Amino acid sequence: MTFISIEFLLFFAAIVFTYYGIPHRWRWVLLLAASYSFYASLSSYFVLLLLASTVFTYFTGMLIEKQETKKQKKKAMLLGICVLLFFLGWFKYFNFVNDSVRALSTYLNWNYAVPYQEIVLPVAISFYTFQAVSYLVDIYKGKQKAERHYGYFSIYFAFFPQLVAGPIERAKKLLPQFKVEQTLNYENLSYGMKRIAWGFFKKTLIADRLAPIVAGVYDSPDPTGSQIVLATILFSIQLYADFSALSDIAIGCTRMLGIKLTENFKQPHFAVSIGDFWNRWHITLSNWLRDYIFVPLCKGKKKRSEIYVAIVITFLVSGIWHGAAWTFVLWGLIHGFYRVFGDHTKHARGRMASFIRLDKSPSLHKWVKIAITFLLVCFSRVFFRSDSVAAAFENARLFLTFSSWKPSGIVEAAEMFSLLDLVIFGFFFVIMQVFHYIERKNASTWTWLSQRPAFARVAVYILIVVSILVFGVSGEGFIYGGF
Repeated sequence: MTFISIEFLLFFAAIVFTYYGIPHRWRWVLLLAASYSFYASLSSYFVLLLLASTVFTYFTGMLIEKQETKKQKKKAMLLGICVLLFFLGWFKYFNFVNDSVRALSTYLNWNYAVPYQEIVLPVAISFYTFQAVSYLVDIYKGKQKAERHYGYFSIYFAFFPQLVAGPIERAKKLLPQFKVEQTLNYENLSYGMKRIAWGFFKKTLIADRLAPIVAGVYDSPDPTGSQIVLATILFSIQLYADFSALSDIAIGCTRMLGIKLTENFKQPHFAVSIGDFWNRWHITLSNWLRDYIFVPLCKGKKKRSEIYVAIVITFLVSGIWHGAAWTFVLWGLIHGFYRVFGDHTKHARGRMASFIRLDKSPSLHKWVKIAITFLLVCFSRVFFRSDSVAAAFENARLFLTFSSWKPSGIVEAAEMFSLLDLVIFGFFFVIMQVFHYIERKNASTWTWLSQRPAFARVAVYILIVVSILVFGVSGEGFIYGGF
């Protein structure tokens, strides 16, 4: 049962109906049962691991709080984090490390006999592990009280709308909302359904229509340079539409229950710098990395070079978190380099813009920065999407080859689309950009729509729903569901 399924919509409709039909004191039981049922439908074998991680984090949190000295609290926190990271490391990174050591041993003619292990990656382990780590650290720092109600804590750990791929929430924001008695509210229901429908729109009409085209190029043994360029740009659109759709559905579902999740995307492809991009893309992960990796690494550091090292390490962690492969490590390092280079050359670039008088046209200057940032992000995604380091470097070479960008080559590469698919994708992509434009001008597209005449609002809602039903295609789940 995935978010993009009739089964999930029926399941969630039953949850909402029951949630508002039972007393508040029993709602935690409903949400907990729903969360574990949903997780079991995705990964029944690892329900026990989720349960074990929950129990361990619950008692570790109370253990940290009971310690009398800061030193004792720190020891308890570090022990808890080490155990949680051991589970994550075993299931997600054992074979990555094992294969890397085996390759190095072969190169150095060492005797290394540890075999490959058939280890299945538990669904959502990266996400709930990060939530658990933030919970323990916040208790240690005095920002969060250890939760005594095991039921509410279990929901925080396994809340089904955001369990699979976030947003990565802090306990101090999410836990109190479970305890507040929510009443049936038309605005929450209406807004929630709109966000869910918009998530379905982006997933089925943008992301899943692009998926086979992108895969056709990246799985090809001999793609042309222009195909790599076009496929990489399309993959960036696919990845955004796919992941932001997942967040839209999660935010919509929780809002219908009266609970507010953190917005995870703010039109990242309109960022004017790499730093701005990471303030807009997967915002809850970016904030987590800032608060729990970058800030501790920078504590007491004053030299710019030391801060640059902290930046690179933070992005290295981001790359490793995204996947157990050297391609993700390289992707993280590329973004670390982007951030360091961008900071180091900030004043020089400002002088250059002034020299060529680009700063005299603020609007043009902004769009130039948006275009450059988008292309830098696209280049990094060559490594994100490629299946091996060798393929990544070859694809990167093709991406950077001047002839790959010739208009005639791009037009020829676009023949990957059938004419009908191109028209359908183009139409719905324009609609998505119109929504983005309204959002940039009015903060919220849905608020802006609510102020339009009833006929116009209903027409837009009907267009979204009918488009999904008639033209929507469904892939095999969400890209970030595999992390």
